[in-house]
Amino acid sequence: MTFFYLSPAKGNLQIHVLETIVIKRLEHLNAILSNNAIQYNEYVMEGSVYDNVGHFMLCLAAIIEQSIDFYKFVLKTEEALFQHRLKSLSGYDLRRFAKKLLRIIRKTDLNTSISEPLQVLCQYLSLKNYAHHIYSECDNQCSSYFLKFKFFHCLQFLSKRQVEVQNGIALVPCKKWKEYLIILFKNNLKYRLYNTQLDNINSDPRISGIIRSIRKTLSLWEVPVPNVLTSQNVDEKSKLFPPCMVNLHKQLRTRHRLSHEQRFNYSLFLKDSGMPLNESILFWKAEYSSSPNGHSCSHNWAKDEKKFLYGIRHMYGLEGGRKNYSCRSCHQIQGIENASSEGGCPFKSFHEAQLKELLHSSQTGPPLSEINDLIEKKQYTKACLTFLQIGHKDVIDCNKVNLNFTPVKFYTLKNK
Repeated sequence: MTFFYLSPAKGNLQIHVLETIVIKRLEHLNAILSNNAIQYNEYVMEGSVYDNVGHFMLCLAAIIEQSIDFYKFVLKTEEALFQHRLKSLSGYDLRRFAKKLLRIIRKTDLNTSISEPLQVLCQYLSLKNYAHHIYSECDNQCSSYFLKFKFFHCLQFLSKRQVEVQNGIALVPCKKWKEYLIILFKNNLKYRLYNTQLDNINSDPRISGIIRSIRKTLSLWEVPVPNVLTSQNVDEKSKLFPPCMVNLHKQLRTRHRLSHEQRFNYSLFLKDSGMPLNESILFWKAEYSSSPNGHSCSHNWAKDEKKFLYGIRHMYGLEGGRKNYSCRSCHQIQGIENASSEGGCPFKSFHEAQLKELLHSSQTGPPLSEINDLIEKKQYTKACLTFLQIGHKDVIDCNKVNLNFTPVKFYTLKNK
């Protein structure tokens, strides 16, 4: 195992040990971030099982929480820890680190945008003369050695004009190798946080207990964990929603009603995007206290309050079987039969004029034409991801996230 965390450790640990590992890791991360003196911590020993478990457990908690602020906290602190460790490596330690990574890369199925450049970089850093040069001779002005990478693996350098490009190949000087290692670490961590599907353990009470402890620990440091959606800010935040949820939001605000299935879908999306129970009640109460505007639904809050309250609390895992429901995936939403203009996936169900109006776009250039091409091929999730990619600073690998994508992940990425 290495502190690049390419694969999780295997085995069994008791829940109270898992909780201790995560809390001790948070304390260590907070000390590094705050520039406090680093104390000995057996749970964060480089390359240990505890260190590996703590990292992946913290990632798991962030993925389940689906909180933008929590994601940012994990990214910032884990990157700071990686930089701290990398800085402390001697030339010999750097070689050992690179050799371990190479062995793991060969055994692990990784995202190629990370594994290919990481393998090239480690092959050179595992050699004695290069590792010694990086440790003892290389400075911020040094360009004694260059590594060649495909240009699309070095977009962060290219955007700042920090590397040369020749025939589609980026030439990265040795002064940038450590920085590139940090970029690859962060990209790998981002990929893990935004593209891992954990539906099966969302409602596990053991995991929920650990997450509550994490929240409590972070609140003591005044770290803003929840990215709260409220009945007051949801209109503003809806600008970042995926098209399917923008459509439901507009329909609800216009007609003050949704069909049962679409109310269920939209409620789960709001819950998983950060709307607390009390705010959800306020939000739905306001809508269903208004008179329906051209909608056949006869429910209203005054008459059906108990039914509404039970339904909302049930979705939050507080009634009935106490199951913690999750927002439907894009694949499930696309499978809705007889989807009208009220619901379903707009990329699948809408006519071109309807879709164009919803996307607030009058473009006839490549982005819209590419979206239309994907729709014709029935690649609706990729069409949505292409729309998300417009104006987004990070490159999104459509092939990797297509099957696991959800409206919540769209909102999370858009809200970064």
